[in-house]
Amino acid sequence: MMYTAITLNGNTDIYFDNELLFRCLTYKYFLKDIFYIEDIHGVKLLELEIKNFFGFNKKYLIIGQKLHQQISLFKLKRKLYLKVENDIISLNKKIRAWKFEGDFIVNNNFFGNFNNDLKFFKSSFTFDFNGKSDVNIYCIILFSILVIDEFNTRPST
Repeated sequence: MMYTAITLNGNTDIYFDNELLFRCLTYKYFLKDIFYIEDIHGVKLLELEIKNFFGFNKKYLIIGQKLHQQISLFKLKRKLYLKVENDIISLNKKIRAWKFEGDFIVNNNFFGNFNNDLKFFKSSFTFDFNGKSDVNIYCIILFSILVIDEFNTRPST
């Protein structure tokens, strides 16, 4: 059983065992992005407004969520964290030329990683977790929010 993702222009499709699980969509506006995750039935599970000043000093505001467990986002030392119940999730990005790869850290412990296979304007990812857990999905949600900046090449609307 494996989670995978395909990203194209900042939008990401998340798969579990090659079946679509979520779609992550981004709409760019002047000084803000609207990001949401929807399930295969089109139900918005999470909607965010990401305010920025030309890419700097980003602020993440949760507009709505219908996830199994409520999440919150916070920044500490310019790094974004996701909190779900008693777990705090972060992502440590690896320094790779033109690739977005890294490790998931949950409560300061290594929890899994993701690897990137980059193609022209399209990127596929594989996720490897230590085991089965509900936290896996929340790691992927944080990944989906952070991958926006890596591959979003669409102009503002």
